[in-house]
Amino acid sequence: MPGWMPARPSLPRHGSRASASTTIDGARPDSAATDLSGPAPLDSSPAPLPPTAPFAGPSVTDLMRATSSERAADGYKLGLAVEGGGMRGIVSGGMVLALRDLGLIDAFDAFYGTSSGSLNLAYLHGGSDWDALSVYYDHLTAGFVRRQRWNVARPMLDMTYAFDEVIARTVPIGWSTIATLDRPINAVLTNVDRASSEIHDMRTMGAHGVAYLKAASWLPVLAGPPPVVDGVRYLDGGVLCPDPVYAALADGCTHVLLLNSSPQGHWPAAPRSRPLLRPLLNRWHPGLGEAYVRSRQRWDDDRARAIFGGDVAMGDSAVLRVAAPAASHHVERLTMRRDLLLDGARVGYQTITDLFGGGRHPYFSVALR
Repeated sequence: MPGWMPARPSLPRHGSRASASTTIDGARPDSAATDLSGPAPLDSSPAPLPPTAPFAGPSVTDLMRATSSERAADGYKLGLAVEGGGMRGIVSGGMVLALRDLGLIDAFDAFYGTSSGSLNLAYLHGGSDWDALSVYYDHLTAGFVRRQRWNVARPMLDMTYAFDEVIARTVPIGWSTIATLDRPINAVLTNVDRASSEIHDMRTMGAHGVAYLKAASWLPVLAGPPPVVDGVRYLDGGVLCPDPVYAALADGCTHVLLLNSSPQGHWPAAPRSRPLLRPLLNRWHPGLGEAYVRSRQRWDDDRARAIFGGDVAMGDSAVLRVAAPAASHHVERLTMRRDLLLDGARVGYQTITDLFGGGRHPYFSVALR
C-alpha cells in the first residue's frame, strides 16, 4: 500500500469498476448522460449498512490527502456530492467555497450535484467566487418566488427570471472554463420520458448549459410542467435521486464526501404533497410516480439511520456526511429573507473550516437580530 495510506485494513480493490460514461438514447451526443438506474430508479444500489458499524478501510479524509494517481493505483475513486434544496443551496455553496479556499477541491475525482447543488458546482468550477452566492441573496430574492396569486398557468417559481435572466446574464457561469476541466462535473436530472435518473457532465453541455441546469432544478407543480431540452422532458434531479450520494455511488465512487444543506437533526419534512405528486408524475409518464415513491421510501430509511462525524458504509463504499450543527441556520427551500440567507452562507463556510481547517477557524456573522 502506498506511503500516504495509514496502516489499516484495505477496501476490496475496485480497479475493475468502470465509471459509467456512455451516452444513452435520447441524450445529446455531445452531452454525456449516464443512466443511473434503468426502469427502477436507483433501487438496485446497495442499501447502507447499520451506521454504528465502523468502516473497515481507508477513510474519506485519508483519500482527500492522497493524489489522484495514488488513489487510482489502489482502485479508489473519491467523489464530492453536493445537496441543493432550493434556497438552502446557499449553505452548500458556502461549503464548496470553503473547500476551495482550503485547497481541497482538487482532491476529488468527480463531482455530483442535485438541484441548486449542481448550480453551486457550475459556479465553483467556472471560476466564480462569492459572487456566486449573491445569486441567492441579491437576485433570487428579487423575483424568483412570485408574490401574487399563482395557478397552473402561472406557477409560483419564475424559472425564466432565475435562469434566463440572473444566471445566464447577470451572474453568468464560466462555461468555457468548465469545458477545459480534467474531471467530470455532474448534474443529476430526472428524465421524465424514461422515468429514470441521469447524470450529465457539465463539461459537454456547451450552449445548452443553462437549460440543463434549469431543468435540473425544475420542481414539479411549483415550477410548472417539465421543460424540454433537446427533445427530452426533464425535472429536478432530486425527484428520483433525493440525495446526491446515490449518484456518486452509482457512478462507481468508492469514497464520497457528502455535503448536506440542512443542519443536523433537521431533515426536510416529508411534504404533504407526496400523495398528490404520484398521480401527477404518472400522468406525465407511466411509472414515474411509482419510481418517485420508491426513491422517497429509500431516502426516508437512509436518513433515519444517518450519522455525522465519521465514515459509514453504503454497500462497499465509504461515505462521510457533513452538515452544519443543529439549529445553526434557518434557511428553508423558499427562504427569501436576506439575513437568513447570508447567515446560511456563513454557517456553511464555517462548518467546513471547522472540520478540515486544521486549526483555522474564521468566523463572521451576518444575521440581523
